[in-house]
Amino acid sequence: MNHQTKVARRTLLRKALAASAVIPLAGIPIILRADDHRVDEAHPSAVALGYRHDAADVDTQKFPARATPEGKKQFCSNCKLYQSGSDGWGGCAIFPGKQVKGMGWCGAWISS
Repeated sequence: MNHQTKVARRTLLRKALAASAVIPLAGIPIILRADDHRVDEAHPSAVALGYRHDAADVDTQKFPARATPEGKKQFCSNCKLYQSGSDGWGGCAIFPGKQVKGMGWCGAWISS
């Protein structure tokens, strides 16, 4: 093998390594944009958990825990799964890539 072949191979390997490091970063804008989406109250997961943007709208017949004195103090904003954001909305581990309202509630509420 001559010297030019070795340099070309090294160059190719360097470029391949650099590209493999950059390709996963290309998806970041898509992921960040997904964080702006809010949970749809009609989504099957939200319905199953009784999620409401306004905790006062929770059906206490289906979710009696919300009707208790302790339950009335429960909001997304004081749940362990909530990640505060802006404008009263934030992320939630239950709804990845979606935002929930801080004054909302769902049946997955966990004391922080």
